[in-house]
Amino acid sequence: MSSPVVISGIIIAGILLYFFWKRIVNKKPEPDTDTTRPSENLIPRKPEKNDKLIIVEDIDQADLQKVLTGFCNMYNKENYQVLPRLTALNGKQFAISFPFDIDFEIYCYLINYLAYPMEIERIAGVTAWATTKNTDSWIAEKIAGKKTMLFIPVDDTEHDNVYLTTIDNTGYRLGFGLGDQKLLTDGPKKNYKTPPVEMADLETKEYTDFK
Repeated sequence: MSSPVVISGIIIAGILLYFFWKRIVNKKPEPDTDTTRPSENLIPRKPEKNDKLIIVEDIDQADLQKVLTGFCNMYNKENYQVLPRLTALNGKQFAISFPFDIDFEIYCYLINYLAYPMEIERIAGVTAWATTKNTDSWIAEKIAGKKTMLFIPVDDTEHDNVYLTTIDNTGYRLGFGLGDQKLLTDGPKKNYKTPPVEMADLETKEYTDFK
């Protein structure tokens, strides 16, 4: 494993430990305002097709932009790991897509961060979708290749996980702290529903890219 990858992994682990420790002691951590970025020559030039989509509701665009900028500040210091595209839909509803794809693990961290942002109070209306792969973190063979919906339930008290419902309505909890996957034997926290917008429809709308 190359040293840049090792360094990047250590930085991510440190960020997560700090974030979750602050949650445990009930202190809201300060957002990362360091806008340091590597050379823009490292930004991918060829889009990577994927269906990862996050819908955020009941939020002002300026606040959502702050949250996305804060997340990018954490994950794009050494290399560009997250390049979200923000598209306004209706009123206070927004779509976040990823023209250059995003690692599934970091994608889950982003879903969690959107629900528990450092910049503003909790955002209740966060729902995401993705087709899983067997190489994704926390994804076992029985879930791989399925369309899934990801979210944080309103009764969540742990702050360090994401819940997943497969298209055939099997529910799981993906726990960051334990790095595990837990089948919800009582059924999913939410039943699967299709995204409110098609990926192709986003291509015809104005958008803002973040890095």
